[in-house]
Amino acid sequence: MHGWMEGKYTGKRLVHSEADIEARVWYSKSKMDAYIQEERTQTENSEKRYKININNFKINLYKSIPNFENYDTINETRKIKLFSNFYLPIQLEICEYKEIKNEKIEYTYEKLKDKMINELEEQLNEEIGESKNIINTQINEKNIGDKLEIEVIYEVIENIGISQKIEEGKE
Repeated sequence: MHGWMEGKYTGKRLVHSEADIEARVWYSKSKMDAYIQEERTQTENSEKRYKININNFKINLYKSIPNFENYDTINETRKIKLFSNFYLPIQLEICEYKEIKNEKIEYTYEKLKDKMINELEEQLNEEIGESKNIINTQINEKNIGDKLEIEVIYEVIENIGISQKIEEGKE
C-alpha cells in the first residue's frame, strides 16, 4: 500500500504506508492408519559379498544369494590406488545384505491416536515454521472399521502484509 504526502518545498510525492496486517489462517493435515500395521525392522544380521571389477570385467568372489527371506541391499564401490592420487583400473565392489523382519503391530486406540497426532503435528510445525503464532489446535477423529482417521487443524495468526514497490502514476 502507499499514500501520498505534500510538502511545502517538495510538492506531492508517494510514500510507503506501514502496517501490520494479520489474519487468522487455518492449516490442516489428516491421515488414516489401521490398528494392525506391518512394520519393517532391520535386524543385526548381515552378509557381505565381494566382486572385483577390472576394466568392466567382473569377477564374483561369492556366488550364493543371501540366506535371508527379506533384506535390504547396500552397494559400495572402492577404487584401488597405488599412491595418494594414482588410481588403478581396478575396483572392489562390496554388496552388503541386511536382514529385514516384517512384524505385525496391533495398536490400541489411544496409542494409534497419539502416534498419528504426533506425526501430523510434526508435519504441520515443519510447514508453518516457528515464527507463526498458533492460537488454537483442533483434532477430529473418526473410527472407520479397523482404521482410524485423524485430522489436526492449527488456527494461526499470521502477518499477511506484503511490501510492494511504489509505481508512479498509480494512486
